[in-house]
Amino acid sequence: MHEDHSSRTLLRLDPWMPDYEGSVEIDSAGSTVSEVDTSVEVPEWKAVPPAAVDIIPALYFIDGVRRTEARVLAWDQGSPVHGLLGTVAAGAVRSNAGEAVFDRCAVRRLLILGAGHHRSENMAVGGVGLAFEGFASMATAPAELAGELQELMRQLEAKVAESVLADDALVFIDGPLAYISSLGRVVGVVKRISLPYLDSNRFALVTLLSRGERTPLFLISDGKRDRYSWYLRIGEGRSFDHVLTGIIRLEVRAAVGLEAAQHLAGMSASVLVRFASLSVRDPRAPQNLVPIGALEQELRRRMGDPLVIRRAIEKRISEGVEL
Repeated sequence: MHEDHSSRTLLRLDPWMPDYEGSVEIDSAGSTVSEVDTSVEVPEWKAVPPAAVDIIPALYFIDGVRRTEARVLAWDQGSPVHGLLGTVAAGAVRSNAGEAVFDRCAVRRLLILGAGHHRSENMAVGGVGLAFEGFASMATAPAELAGELQELMRQLEAKVAESVLADDALVFIDGPLAYISSLGRVVGVVKRISLPYLDSNRFALVTLLSRGERTPLFLISDGKRDRYSWYLRIGEGRSFDHVLTGIIRLEVRAAVGLEAAQHLAGMSASVLVRFASLSVRDPRAPQNLVPIGALEQELRRRMGDPLVIRRAIEKRISEGVEL
């Protein structure tokens, strides 16, 4: 008897290095969203080619990084008080007329204590003083404190993004726009797909996009931060990579209006393909944009050597630090 191979599905590789979470993390058991309208831009669901752009404005790429330097634990009236010392950093890469520079880079060090406790702490690294700003959290579990650090990083990213918004600039922020309140020309770039937002028939178009093509806009309504979104292919995968390699999802606030959203979608399709990364340089290629990868490295450099900072924390804790 001959074995039937017609119903087999071939395995394909996720090109992101396993040190990172996967580029696609869709829960096939259930990934629904409140409401999605796919008819807002065009009546027919088909690929939209990149628009011609005569003048490319100044481009800003915004991202942030975070690092837990040390976890701490104390006891208050017989109950544990969890805490962490962490560092967050955010900044921008400004790209204009073929030149790129780092801009607005900021580093913030924090001592986050749970159960509402608050204190700041200073320590010395060689001849340099490091000030860890106190932040009181009502969290009672270490994982929740890590979530607080992530939240503070996102807030710093949003502050940087809002500081560079201008009529003659286009801003791309790494991640969704949950923390952006401005209605300026700012686009969220989501490189990891965790929710498809589309039914299977329409999502099939995403897998068929050519480099530079995008899906039509679709409106995501959740009653809090409605936004227009679209998928864009910025790079091609190898023959053995999965079909969503090189796909990113982008979003803008719905309040900017459909016409502005279409303009930003067209602009993004024209410019972002130029910044797709290569696997020889970035473990999350091609979705992790080149300016974002460079910015992440620069921010980590500015955060300082984690081993040196860890030794300074250990020395300070050994001297005695009270809640």
